[in-house]
Amino acid sequence: MKQLAKLIAISTLCLVVFVWGRYLFLEARADSTYTNAKVGDTEKAIVTKLGVPDQVLPCGKYLWWNGDQENPPLNIGQCKKWVRYNFFLHAFAFVYSSGGTLVSRYEYSSE
Repeated sequence: MKQLAKLIAISTLCLVVFVWGRYLFLEARADSTYTNAKVGDTEKAIVTKLGVPDQVLPCGKYLWWNGDQENPPLNIGQCKKWVRYNFFLHAFAFVYSSGGTLVSRYEYSSE
């Protein structure tokens, strides 16, 4: 009986370590993709790195880049698709034009 309890405890610990490690890997990959994203990058290239986004949202009034800005440019039709990759305390957003190229990005913190 003690061996079974020990096996269950070790299995549970291994599962927790695996799930946490996978989360950290996915978050680091999303952070790297966000950091290295440039205006004009294709949606296909970003989706290839990150997979299908967690959310697709309506476009906002502004085109954000590198977080909050004092005077962000207005979205005057450039944005056709706003997608988010969500994580525990933050999310990464990528905004695409009708041609499928990156026009904006945003990192949400502590939502």
